Amino acid sequence: MRIRERLVAAIVTTVSVAVVASSQFAGAASADNTYGEFLVGGKIEEAYLATGGAATWGNPTGPELSAGLGGRFQRFEKDTSFYWKASVAGGTAHQVGGAILRKWGTKRWERGPLGYPLTDEQDAAGKGKRQQFQGGNVYYSKNNGTFVVWGMLLGVWARKGGPGGFFGMPVSDEYRVGKKWAQDFSGGTLFWP
Repeated sequence: MRIRERLVAAIVTTVSVAVVASSQFAGAASADNTYGEFLVGGKIEEAYLATGGAATWGNPTGPELSAGLGGRFQRFEKDTSFYWKASVAGGTAHQVGGAILRKWGTKRWERGPLGYPLTDEQDAAGKGKRQQFQGGNVYYSKNNGTFVVWGMLLGVWARKGGPGGFFGMPVSDEYRVGKKWAQDFSGGTLFWP
């Protein structure tokens, strides 16, 4: 009986040491990390860190919250938010900030016709910034302002070179002219149909 008791005690000790050692190297079960006062985790944290983290966007100003249509979002100090929805953009979260964020807000953010962001903010042919959304694009330039280009006018404009083409950057949102849609660009006005 004594041999059996020693064997059981040795096995229990070995298993206990292995569990303690593995927990020291495995880290926390959650991938969330605290920045300032709030946790940032999952796909939002991945995008936050990949695009510069606290040095670029500051710390979060609150916890991650539910967004429309089953997504999530979190706001950060430097006039930016990260939005994520599993079924959009391959499940990647994207940053939306500044003038583009405010313009998107006038269209009811993710619940409106633009939907969720498909990209982070990008250069627009050296003339400003653009960001693609499910329902169209938002363009910003310091000289012209921030405007949405979408639908058939986006297609017509893109075929004519987009921001790098003759028509250049948008200087208005679309508007009606009789039975047609029109939109003004720095190089002229486009109509559809």
